[in-house]
Amino acid sequence: MSSEQMQTLARSKRAANENFRKRVETLGSKFTELSQDYEADVYFLVYRNGRFHTYSSTDNALWPPSPETLSKLYPPPIKKSLAHYRRIKPQRAKVNSRKAILHKRLSAGCSLTSAQSEFGHVIGRK
Repeated sequence: MSSEQMQTLARSKRAANENFRKRVETLGSKFTELSQDYEADVYFLVYRNGRFHTYSSTDNALWPPSPETLSKLYPPPIKKSLAHYRRIKPQRAKVNSRKAILHKRLSAGCSLTSAQSEFGHVIGRK
């Protein structure tokens, strides 16, 4: 892999890590507002790059409740997944797929210029 390709990948990883860090901070602020404004207990857990990040609005040892406790509650908890909040449009999914292919090709040693000529319209876009 050329030094130009390595620099491009390194910049991309740094940018993704910085964006992730900022997003977690923003979520922490939003969860604090939610907890204070609505007197709600909030727990958040995210796993990325081999590391867990957590947020808890309370120091209560029983918070968050265990999955076993949640399964016994009535009314049952409202569970939502990514599909409830995000619908990826077909065009967006296509761009994301091309970005993944581009990243794999650059990682495998494909030249940056050949990758740019093939995928130039998606490089640098989110």
